[in-house]
Amino acid sequence: MTDASALPTSAAAPRRVHASATRRAIALLAVVSAIAVALLASSPEASASAVALSDPELVMLLRFMAGVKALLALFALGVAVWRLGYPTSPALTLAYVTAPALMCAAPVVIWQMAHVAVGAALFHAGFVLLLLALYADRGDATELAKSAMLRLRRA
Repeated sequence: MTDASALPTSAAAPRRVHASATRRAIALLAVVSAIAVALLASSPEASASAVALSDPELVMLLRFMAGVKALLALFALGVAVWRLGYPTSPALTLAYVTAPALMCAAPVVIWQMAHVAVGAALFHAGFVLLLLALYADRGDATELAKSAMLRLRRA
């Protein structure tokens, strides 16, 4: 049996599904666009020059950190896509779209080694924005997470 309060009403269900798909598509488009801009922002010559002028151990360390930041960015993207599956305010939608986009672009910029500081700033700006969005959304997100966990336990 399912909890009646966890199920959407029949009138609201189609609109929520449509809005959910639209918001998720917007989030994925923002992330792909941010990564594309990050790739286009740095020339291969600048990247090769930065790698050649840097200590090989520093390059290895910074690329490892870029990999760690990429994993964190993918986790943030997953959280944002999940949260955008439910109704949110326009301000929270913007935050949930922008934060993972910044975080996903950052490892690409860091990996290229030409603009490491810019990549770090992008990542941390996205991380702070995501934390602020989660803080502002703490009541609704907590309830959604609880109902999702209850549904998983019953399945």
